[in-house]
Amino acid sequence: MNTDAEAKDTKYKTDKEKVSETSKGADKETRKEADTPVKETGSEKESAGRSSVPPVNTEDNLELHSLPFRERQHARRQRLKDHMEGMTTGQKAGYILSYYKGKIILAVIILAVCIALPVTIYKKSRPVALSYCIVNSPEPSAVDTSFVDEYLDFYNLNGAYQIHNDLTVHLDKDTYLEEYSQNSSASVYTELPMLCFNGYYDIMIMDEKGLEYCAMQEIIYPLKTYLPADIYSQISDRICTADDNDGVTVPFAIDISDTDFAKGLNLGYDKVYLGFPGNTEQNYTNAKRMVKFILHLDIDTETTF
Repeated sequence: MNTDAEAKDTKYKTDKEKVSETSKGADKETRKEADTPVKETGSEKESAGRSSVPPVNTEDNLELHSLPFRERQHARRQRLKDHMEGMTTGQKAGYILSYYKGKIILAVIILAVCIALPVTIYKKSRPVALSYCIVNSPEPSAVDTSFVDEYLDFYNLNGAYQIHNDLTVHLDKDTYLEEYSQNSSASVYTELPMLCFNGYYDIMIMDEKGLEYCAMQEIIYPLKTYLPADIYSQISDRICTADDNDGVTVPFAIDISDTDFAKGLNLGYDKVYLGFPGNTEQNYTNAKRMVKFILHLDIDTETTF
């Protein structure tokens, strides 16, 4: 009996040792696999990289701007796509226009500036066909300026030309000192003389008070020094004098009161005088053109004085 018990005990120990060895082998394999580095695929690496970046709320512009450029663009496109999900084509178009409204407006403004700037430069660079000033008209809005079209047609100046005018100037020698002392910075006392000095106006059309003021301030030039001798001799019977700044009586203007030109202007006064404030080559040319146009003289208008 002892023999059978011993045999059973021996068999039990043998089975136990086998199980133990099997377990040890499995443990070794497990440890080996654990020690062996696992190679990650590209997609697994990308997923790991993305998972390492904290999620960003694409609706939050501050968080959106914290992203790199490419990721920010991707997030914006995704946000736009999410918002338009389920929309019709028309709704999508309207939403896109609303979404990019700021950029569209900016692009339109830039385009408008790019178009307007060259046009403005071109307009400002065109030659001046005539620049004139009407002095002391009681109703500037009633002045008839239709003569300009006739003037342009007469000299075939239609096209790329500018016309400058000012119909609202008021100049009076009698009230000058009082008005100047009260408002010496008024544009009529500062800007007008400067414009004339810089050759802005070709001619000035004025009444007697305007002539007296312009002569006293020497805003217009004496005719003898301004007009060539041949033209001066042809208008000698129309010459009108006034006192200069030194009180000397000098021929300063041409009396055009009886001309159809003056009568058609509707200036609001009967005695009308023509003076010349400009001193540039273009001023001289345009001044002679107006003398010929108003008085119908046979003179050369293209040669400067």
